Amino acid sequence: MDGIRELPDWVRPPLDAVAECYRVVCRFTGARGEQRERGVFAVFSWWVVGDTAPLTHRSGIVVTREAARSESWVALCLAAGMPPPTARDWQRLSADPALARTTDREFAYGAWRALAWLLGVREDWPAHGAWHRAAEIAPERPHLAVPRDLRNTPGWLAAQAASWEQAEADALAHWRHTRRLADATDR
Repeated sequence: MDGIRELPDWVRPPLDAVAECYRVVCRFTGARGEQRERGVFAVFSWWVVGDTAPLTHRSGIVVTREAARSESWVALCLAAGMPPPTARDWQRLSADPALARTTDREFAYGAWRALAWLLGVREDWPAHGAWHRAAEIAPERPHLAVPRDLRNTPGWLAAQAASWEQAEADALAHWRHTRRLADATDR
């Protein structure tokens, strides 16, 4: 199943869904992949292949639930354009502090979406694949189907900007929700 034979206990989607998502991101992340898809791929590459963590670039660590949660929080903070995790956040996450080694918010959004899906925080897949097409579910960003050499038009650029605005608003809403929950535990 494309390198995924079994799932650790922290991964919530079923094996066949995770394997399909991994197959999709492996196939579409090369030269055609956008930064968001590269963020999704980096999560799978970290977890499945053993590469460095997608945001913090930590290496040589087992991807546990705690490691996935801490990397997810770093990714969400960056994607939402908010400050990095606090010292108290790192304590709550049972992880050593580490800063993001990238500044690309779209990449961070993709990584966060992948981690949130794997952790069971979100139900929506971080990648659009054959299952979605078979169910006639439209992609979140249909403008990406336009060939690269035809993308430098006002309409395409407006669609791309709207896509990022939507992602940024999504990340910020989740960041605010998570921040409220975390801060409530200190009272």
